[in-house]
Amino acid sequence: MAQKERKNSTGGADRRQNRTILGRTIFLMAVFGVLAFVPLLWKLWQIQIVDYRFYQEKAISQQTRDMLVTAPRGTIYDSQGNILAVSTDVYNVVISPKDILAAEETKAESGEKKAAKGDELTDAESAAMAGRYQEFVAEGLAEILGVETDTILKRMENTGSQYEVLQWRVDDDISTAVRTFQEENGLYPGVYLLPDTKRVYPYSSLAAQVIGWVNVNDGNRGAYGIEAKYEDLLAGEPGRVVTAKKNDGTEMLSSYESYVDAQPGLNVQLTIDATIQSYCEKALADGITSYEVRNGGFCIVMNPKTGAILAMASSPNYDLNQPRSVTDPVLAAYLEKVKNDPSANEDAYAEALQEAQYTQWTNRVVTDTYEPGSTFKIMVLAAALEEGVVNQNSHFYCPGYKIVADRRISCSKHEGHGDQTLAQAVANSCNPAFIEIGQALGAEKFYQYLLDFGIIGKTGIDIQGEADNTNLVWTHDYFTGIYGEVSLATASFGQTFRLTPIQLITAASAAVNGGHLMQPYVVQALTDQDGNVVEQTEPTEVRQVVSESTSAMVREMLYGVVNGGTGKNANVEGYRIGGKTGTSEKRDEDTGDLIVSFLGVAPADDPQIVVLIAFDSPTPVVPGSDYTSHGFYISGGNMGALSAGSLIADILDYLGVEKVYSDSSYADVVVPNAVGLSQADAIKLLQSKGLGYRVVGDGTAVTDQLPAQGVSIPGKSEVVLYLGAEKPTEQVSVPDLTRMTASAAEQALEKLGLYMRPIGVTDYSDTTIATEQSIAAGTMVDPGTVVEVHFMDTAVQDYAANGNISNIH
Repeated sequence: MAQKERKNSTGGADRRQNRTILGRTIFLMAVFGVLAFVPLLWKLWQIQIVDYRFYQEKAISQQTRDMLVTAPRGTIYDSQGNILAVSTDVYNVVISPKDILAAEETKAESGEKKAAKGDELTDAESAAMAGRYQEFVAEGLAEILGVETDTILKRMENTGSQYEVLQWRVDDDISTAVRTFQEENGLYPGVYLLPDTKRVYPYSSLAAQVIGWVNVNDGNRGAYGIEAKYEDLLAGEPGRVVTAKKNDGTEMLSSYESYVDAQPGLNVQLTIDATIQSYCEKALADGITSYEVRNGGFCIVMNPKTGAILAMASSPNYDLNQPRSVTDPVLAAYLEKVKNDPSANEDAYAEALQEAQYTQWTNRVVTDTYEPGSTFKIMVLAAALEEGVVNQNSHFYCPGYKIVADRRISCSKHEGHGDQTLAQAVANSCNPAFIEIGQALGAEKFYQYLLDFGIIGKTGIDIQGEADNTNLVWTHDYFTGIYGEVSLATASFGQTFRLTPIQLITAASAAVNGGHLMQPYVVQALTDQDGNVVEQTEPTEVRQVVSESTSAMVREMLYGVVNGGTGKNANVEGYRIGGKTGTSEKRDEDTGDLIVSFLGVAPADDPQIVVLIAFDSPTPVVPGSDYTSHGFYISGGNMGALSAGSLIADILDYLGVEKVYSDSSYADVVVPNAVGLSQADAIKLLQSKGLGYRVVGDGTAVTDQLPAQGVSIPGKSEVVLYLGAEKPTEQVSVPDLTRMTASAAEQALEKLGLYMRPIGVTDYSDTTIATEQSIAAGTMVDPGTVVEVHFMDTAVQDYAANGNISNIH
């Protein structure tokens, strides 16, 4: 019994021991099981959570092909709907290194199967079987694109990429050749032609600095001007094409494609008028040539009633279709000089090229600052009249200079103007008179009008790169303090402070439009691809600066500047043109160079346009001379006004502004038909039209006449009546009329049976000479042809630059 109990006791111990071992085993298995699964769980967590995006993108890249579709860029129009910038459909040549690598194996397999059957192989299959598939593709594309084979092979080495652009925006002949090469050799997938757009500028250089250009090296983004300022609106939103792929990498049917449509950009309509812009650019270019201008210039035309910019030109200019090419003669000569300089290296030339490019891309109207000279007197006059410190009965005495503090400030007329009314002082552009006007206004009021006319800060024009001139004008404390006496004097005639051209024309427009400072703008509207207006710019008045009555007096006095004053070279019969000449020294450069300018207002009694034209650094015949080698006196009156007169006339003609002649003899007359009439009746008919006559022959009736019926000739011109005599029919050579007086030019043309239509200064004094003619000398023309001849008064001398200020010892 005891033995049995002992045995049972031993069995129980064994069972407990077995359970212990089992428990430990299970525990150890659980521990080791958990430990074994931890890395696996960690790896799964890392793949599913941590590296989710990586593996997702990898799977997508294996299963799909994703390519961008460029959005159509908006078109830029002028105010009349003419296209200034447009995108045309082109193609980009693209390869997928990853697909080409995969295709090589597929092509080789295909070739082997064909070879086994005895079928003919394609060139691509033969190349793939020989292990030269990549070389075959690269060589074919290199020949079409005109690049090195090694260059394309280098791009193919990036086998992780499915999107390598070999050439952007190729011409039609190249895209056709690529497509043929692609189709003949079954290179799809691997080689692609993706639709894109190319920016084209139909007018080439017209309004180049306003429009700007698109930089294909920066993702086809706008680089300058409107293209850059309105990039986000013009560019639109790109679309996508996502295509599913099989396990062998080939694309599935089009039903497996997913499209995300590109959103076209908005169109931009400018206030710029292409015709007026072309007039401005021609006037600027002609003046630069005639006056031997070294540093270009600028020209602006504004609608003073709205602030809309009708034209904005800068020189040097460039071709928008080839923006990196330098074609300006002055800049090109500078680059050639650097290139041929033995001491200059490649870096020096690259730096000079970049500087020249930046110069031509710059819109000087908004980015450059300069001392305006006497054109600024318009605002001084308006402020003084508004404050009542001067009036139309005010008189000023000019001895030829003015003493201010320790300075002697000379007048442009060194012997002085003597006693003069306010209107005469304005017409004479008299510095001493305007110093007195500024002093009567006072520094405090003067400074306030600088602010009111928008002379300090920015205008806020909707164009890229407007300069802030705040630091280029005296501070209020300096200007109104004890040191401001001379500053007030010089500021009164537009010196020793700087502003931008857009500030000047905006302020002057306020002075003549009834006193309203208008916000200048160049964008008229934004439209969608269907022509619906998305946003319209409305004229915005910033503030009322002077009253309508003050503005009317300013307009009348500016008319006097052109009607006999320093701006007389801007005169055009039939139009009441007002304006102000300006000649300012470039003191910051210390070279003695001048900026000559003219600010014109037309018609003077109801301004439709305000024009500012300026030429930077006309070349004197010798250093220190006041004349160019072509005989032009370097001043705003002899250069700026001369160019502005015909420009303003062209613009007003284009706008349909009717000419009104104070003297009807200046008006053109349509020649009536006198053939068949008796001599007496013919003479009576001509005299009734205000025309003269000359008789050739001794018959009783008119058998022919010169000019023929319907030709428009200047009033008082002489019509030749032929009474039996034969009218000459042989063409004659137009003489060179430049530098002739008006009477000499008229006689030279009359001898040849030609007619003269004078433009500009129309008096026949000895100081009035011809500067331009509408028909070039030596041109063969028919008798009776009318030649327009532009005259200027060489006696106008309005130089009033800072060089006329000297210390008193």
